[in-house]
Amino acid sequence: MTMAGSAVWNPGTADIINGALRLIGAIASGEVPPANEYQDALSALNGLIKAWQVSGVHVWALGEGTVFLQPGQARYGIGGGGADQVAQAYAATVVSALAVAGVAQVTVAAAAGIAVGSRIGILLDAGGMFWSSVLSVAGGTVYLASGLPGPASAGAVVIGYGAPCARPLKIVGARAVDLATGVETPLVPMSRLDYANLSGKVSPGGAPTQYFYDPQLGSGIFSVYPAPLDARAAVAFTCQLPLQDVGGAADQADVPQEWISALRFALAVELAPEYDCPPPRFEMLKAMAAEKFAVVAQWDREPEGTATGPFGQPVYRMIAGALRLCGAVGPQEVPRLGLVENAFASLNAMVQAWQASGIHVWAEEDCTLFLQPGQVRYLIGAGSADAVAVSSQCVETVLAAAGVAAQASVAAVGSIAAGWQVGIWLDGGGVFWTGVAAVAGTGLTLASALPSAASAGARVVAYPGAMVRPLRVPAARRRQFAGTGGQAIEIPLVPMSRLDYANVPNKTVPGMVTQFFYDPQLGAGVLHVWPAPVDSGSAVVLTAQRPLVPFADLGAVPDFPDEWLAAMRWNLAVELWPEYNGSGNPAQYGLLKQEAVGKLMVAQAWDREPQSVLFGAGCGPAGRAG
Repeated sequence: MTMAGSAVWNPGTADIINGALRLIGAIASGEVPPANEYQDALSALNGLIKAWQVSGVHVWALGEGTVFLQPGQARYGIGGGGADQVAQAYAATVVSALAVAGVAQVTVAAAAGIAVGSRIGILLDAGGMFWSSVLSVAGGTVYLASGLPGPASAGAVVIGYGAPCARPLKIVGARAVDLATGVETPLVPMSRLDYANLSGKVSPGGAPTQYFYDPQLGSGIFSVYPAPLDARAAVAFTCQLPLQDVGGAADQADVPQEWISALRFALAVELAPEYDCPPPRFEMLKAMAAEKFAVVAQWDREPEGTATGPFGQPVYRMIAGALRLCGAVGPQEVPRLGLVENAFASLNAMVQAWQASGIHVWAEEDCTLFLQPGQVRYLIGAGSADAVAVSSQCVETVLAAAGVAAQASVAAVGSIAAGWQVGIWLDGGGVFWTGVAAVAGTGLTLASALPSAASAGARVVAYPGAMVRPLRVPAARRRQFAGTGGQAIEIPLVPMSRLDYANVPNKTVPGMVTQFFYDPQLGAGVLHVWPAPVDSGSAVVLTAQRPLVPFADLGAVPDFPDEWLAAMRWNLAVELWPEYNGSGNPAQYGLLKQEAVGKLMVAQAWDREPQSVLFGAGCGPAGRAG
């Protein structure tokens, strides 16, 4: 079998127009249309191609551009012959020898990519970028059309480019580029209202983090926020460029060859009403044109990227996915800042509401409450003076020598550091709690002096900081500290309800702690024990359900296991649906809701722990539900 050995077929404009006219029966095979009909069809073809621009699926017309920034300038024109410097592509090098103010030449490390007539930018020592035209290049020396307004030291960045960037139809993404290192950092897009509502748009505030593009006629306006402090960075962007016009009969349409058939059928549908095409034939052509367009449009879509920076962070990806699911943005559209911020607030509200489900076992942790003789009420949370810590963070040791004033020498310091809380068991009973002011070897300098004697061998416990207020304390055990060479023993405590505890007549009677009641007040929770402890020889180990950590920003790591992320995305889409589809398709909402509920149920079922077989206090019928 013989093959042509070529795969570059792409017919000219005349072939596309003649084919479309044949499809609607305006001309027969071998005929050519009259000149006036050809011109009419050419106008229709150009109009059709321009209309296709709004589909946003022509990846062959996606291009790159770079806006070169100036100190304090927030708005830049792209296209239309403006004074701002925006390049399709550029060459970067550095000054190799000091260029003083007033000279019209500069010596560069490499002149490749810098040609006569090119635009050239030189980073001045003052922080701005000086732009001029290249008159000539001789070796590594570039001669400029105008003199430098200030000095540029060796190592200063030099930029050269030829063709300016045309006005983009749309900018689909942008990154801040450090011109010295080439490191790129994604920027967050803003809507028109997002940008309009900003204050201090032109106040220099450092490297830009957000952008807004306004595709005005003639010249598009690219705005960055905050305004840059200097010209050491640029903004590279990915944009959708206009499709080129077709003119002469031999001109090729600005589409890949796989789009030619779809273009011919679409043009036939466009021309059919002018030629009284029979309705059955028109409907057939319309269906075929739609099918061909759908096929090539799907082929033309790029896979969604796995980005770095804000767009690669789990929270951003989750929000973007939810916005697509609820129809707030298109399949390949980058959500604007306002949408992301609204969804971010909804995500935090949804996560906090999920706390009431009580099924997030990854947020359950053991904590230790250190008892004081005669004290029955302990605060747990910010600002509490009581000693409560996450058990895994506690460091236990003993005094190596008797404590003296604000000095304590311990057998092993472990990870104890300045700023930790430390408790020392006193000879007279009770535990003295204070802060660690400094650590030197095995010696601890205390924030406050010991109130009484603490002999060598006395127990010492330290922990880094107070724990957060638990949502619930479903279980607790009394931990009896071990003597020398012994082993600690934990005995389950019986939980009490509010009324159980309220009805205890002698709440301060001394004894061995056997029961507890937890009251999750706002600010700090309150844990009550009964009877009142007689000494400090034991502690209460709590199984505490801590609050889920809210998302602080788009870079936050979700306080959820990976298997929950899909459920979060779908349920966030349901949460956002009323904002963007208040009167939308109820059937579509029903499907979205059903899928979200299903994913949540799967995650919940996976997350549930097996029911325990209880031992000790509370294991009998009266102490166990069910």
